[in-house]
Amino acid sequence: MKSVDELMKKAFDNRRDPRSAEYKAGVMAVLEFRINKRKITSPYTPGTAQADAFAAGIEEGHSIWKGQESEAKG
Repeated sequence: MKSVDELMKKAFDNRRDPRSAEYKAGVMAVLEFRINKRKITSPYTPGTAQADAFAAGIEEGHSIWKGQESEAKG
């Protein structure tokens, strides 16, 4: 199984359009939850652009995790 850092590096390599820090934080929160059992909490006020970006990152984090599971199964 890959680490959070490895998955983040792969997801946000230089060939990709840039993403906000809040978006990346959402992705990382999911990966930390899946790998390290760390609770997902948003530090952003609901209804703000930052909270929306965090939520969108959470969606991608789940997609990354599903892809990781598929790779691991072969």
